[in-house]
Amino acid sequence: MKTIVSVSLLLLAACNTATEPEFQETPQASQLSIAGLKALCDGRSALRISQDATIHGQVVANDLYGEFSREIILQDDSGGIAVAVEGDDLADRFPFGMPVEVRCNGLWLADYGGKVGLGTEPDEYGSGTIPQEEIERYFSFPETAVETPRTTRLAFEEVGSLHIDTRVRFEGVRFVEAGKPWCDTDPETGRTVTTEREIMDANGARFLVRTLGNCDYAEEPLPSRSGILGGVIDYFGGKYALRVTFREVVFSDETAATARYQGGGFGEDGDKDGHTGSHGRDKEADLGEKNGLFRASGWDR
Repeated sequence: MKTIVSVSLLLLAACNTATEPEFQETPQASQLSIAGLKALCDGRSALRISQDATIHGQVVANDLYGEFSREIILQDDSGGIAVAVEGDDLADRFPFGMPVEVRCNGLWLADYGGKVGLGTEPDEYGSGTIPQEEIERYFSFPETAVETPRTTRLAFEEVGSLHIDTRVRFEGVRFVEAGKPWCDTDPETGRTVTTEREIMDANGARFLVRTLGNCDYAEEPLPSRSGILGGVIDYFGGKYALRVTFREVVFSDETAATARYQGGGFGEDGDKDGHTGSHGRDKEADLGEKNGLFRASGWDR
């Protein structure tokens, strides 16, 4: 069992107000970058934050399409972090690109498999989830314009620790097991299970793609030929993997005319009239149109 410690951030000179029922504004001195917050956790023991500390980021992953469960991922210019939050339909509360401020006083940093996450007191499976009734205590939503989050185009060999829980894309890749479903099925229960598939680039290098078993498109076939995948970088036990977000999948299976765009965050005008996916389309469209996401590409070169 991991040792649990409580830390007082020496650089922060604010009173401990973790028991207040609502989000409290914090002084400028308490604002940290996401990378700065994660650096407080040494990876050997979970850490309870007991002084005012605030991070700001944009939502780059949520539970739309079932790609993530009971967590969102926030990203700023320094990096990204998974925040464990209880509840269904988190995409309604934390839509793609939404600026979010998190007041971390009273929350915990925990290392699970080599990746630091934020939540309540952790167990053997990582960070505990923030209850729905306490969302207003820890989260604030600044009234600023929603912009498409930064995305980094990478080759497989360029992926490193700085990219964990940040938004990336791979171009010119194909699935090694094209035609198989995104997820395997447990023969005893008949349920799809979290599965890792491999993608390959033009040089033959390979990279993992990890998909949750309860993902909306878990039983759909993997695309053939080559294309583009977008998502966030995951890490566990020494292995990096791509977690696809918002169905950001552009592959030409037959001809250019049949190229499929499924994403919530990129594409000319979102190609909102040309989606062919059967799962989650209405919800994704509503969120995308509501937040103006179809007007930006989301791809930084």
